[in-house]
Amino acid sequence: MKRFILFMFALVLLTVLAGCRLVAFEGMKEKEPKKKETTAKGVMVDFNPNLVLLGPKMVVRGETSLPEGTVVTVQIKPFSDSDDYLRIVNSGAEPLDEIKGEKDVKVEETKEFGPVAFPRAVSEQDKRFRIEAFVDPRKQPEEIQKLLGSNGEHIKDSRGMKTVEDEDAEVVMIRKYADVMTYDEDGFKTIDPRPFVAGEEGEEFTSTGRPNFKK
Repeated sequence: MKRFILFMFALVLLTVLAGCRLVAFEGMKEKEPKKKETTAKGVMVDFNPNLVLLGPKMVVRGETSLPEGTVVTVQIKPFSDSDDYLRIVNSGAEPLDEIKGEKDVKVEETKEFGPVAFPRAVSEQDKRFRIEAFVDPRKQPEEIQKLLGSNGEHIKDSRGMKTVEDEDAEVVMIRKYADVMTYDEDGFKTIDPRPFVAGEEGEEFTSTGRPNFKK
């Protein structure tokens, strides 16, 4: 009889202990931290290229709020001979599709990029050019693409935003430019760096570096 009572007592005890373990396990499961849902925030980009004309050289430098390693592309395109100074400044003439030169440069730890230099031959002294600097999200390393979005969809409220079509997708880039006139139109030398423009209202300078009286 005593053996039976001890057997029943042990069985009940094991059942109670098993129940306690189950409750404790369930409690641990409930206390597991929930995974946070992350959503991409908009990124406001500050992008400030500058141009210096040094005789036969057109030199681009700049600074940006984007991280080290960001790829900045600089292109130079000629204007048509029929587009004179006034037409470019007042009528918003666009350069030809021809790309005379293109270079990629990476943003440094100091948040600066450049210099990027394009030569200007003597035979081109009477030609006009547009130099464009832009950040294309499709050309960026993985970490920068995560910041900007693979198609620039995270870029928000930034001066110089430009949307282009890429097959079925829209790509948002940051783009600014400066127009270089002929030698006779003071297109051969600037002592101080001339800022690029975005072609938007309210800018202090025109694309040729003159004060913008239309702002």
